[in-house]
Amino acid sequence: MAIPTRSECLNLMKQTRMPLNIRKHSMLVTETALFLSKLLNRNGARLNLSLVEAGGLLHDIAKAQSLASGERHEQLGAKLLHDWGFLGLASIVQDHASLDLIRLNGPLTESLMVNYADKRVKHDQVVTLEERFVDLIKRYAKAPEHEVKLQQRFLQYSVLEQRIFEHLTIRPDAKELMQLSVQIAGNNGGEVYHE
Repeated sequence: MAIPTRSECLNLMKQTRMPLNIRKHSMLVTETALFLSKLLNRNGARLNLSLVEAGGLLHDIAKAQSLASGERHEQLGAKLLHDWGFLGLASIVQDHASLDLIRLNGPLTESLMVNYADKRVKHDQVVTLEERFVDLIKRYAKAPEHEVKLQQRFLQYSVLEQRIFEHLTIRPDAKELMQLSVQIAGNNGGEVYHE
């Protein structure tokens, strides 16, 4: 399975003209997913860190394009990655915006780690699941049924969070997780500096 390197992912971000705010979000999702995946691997998991990294960096590869076209960004992004020959990565991008019960009750995978990390990063800051879903409800719940759906999703992600952290010695609000951050040098999507 072909997995793009970090450098190749950054080039794809540049090629698709990913806006700076989406790049920052994607990079912090990546750092969050990698941080948790490394901890899980120390406790016996076998997560492919290269796949987690590429999935985090490219999960929103089509976000800006979808805002203009009205298409679903995860479907558009998965198609792009499929067309580029990154089939395993395409499924991570396809799956990052939703969580079904089969995946929720299955093994912890690279896809679930990127999906969970995405729900912990509000713009370019790591927040609690609750804070993230309060923001999602505020921004996207246009009708009462939308709010109910988002509250149900919050409960699903709470179960996923419990599954992840039952294998770790830190809590979901651990300082070392909450303080993860990234800085981007310049406006060209070049190097990433970690704080």
